[in-house]
Amino acid sequence: MPYETKSILETAISEEIKASRFYSSLALQMEEKGVRLKFEDMAAVEMSHYELLFSYYEKKYHQRPVVQETGKLKIVRPETPPKTASFADAIKIIMDTEFKAYAFYQKAAASATDGKEQEMFAMLARVEQSHYEYFRTEYHYATEATIRFASEDIPWMMEVS
Repeated sequence: MPYETKSILETAISEEIKASRFYSSLALQMEEKGVRLKFEDMAAVEMSHYELLFSYYEKKYHQRPVVQETGKLKIVRPETPPKTASFADAIKIIMDTEFKAYAFYQKAAASATDGKEQEMFAMLARVEQSHYEYFRTEYHYATEATIRFASEDIPWMMEVS
């Protein structure tokens, strides 16, 4: 049974604002500046998704969306990492969250009857999938004990005579 577009949009809007807050919260917990900036960037990306969906909703329905805290279409309730969470701990939670967002938007695209909505949801699914893939790679790097490469692979590793 296809979901109602209005409900899908309201859920997506609610979840995107929560995702932005989630990344902002993680950023505040990270001591390392590079990691903190990574999460701040993700918060901004999720906020841009929120703004896109919010604007689309207002134009389509001529009203402000109902921002849900719960609902039957809820994407995910991410585990909140402790303040002492490692980067890898946070990444595991993020991977699960991003994958569920991807699956939600895939289902939304499949159930949309309007071509513009199908494309918007499909685009958001691709973006969420790319977030998942990015953080899956980050997790691999964060948990891999060694990185194997040969000295000839190192840029500028040559003898100069």
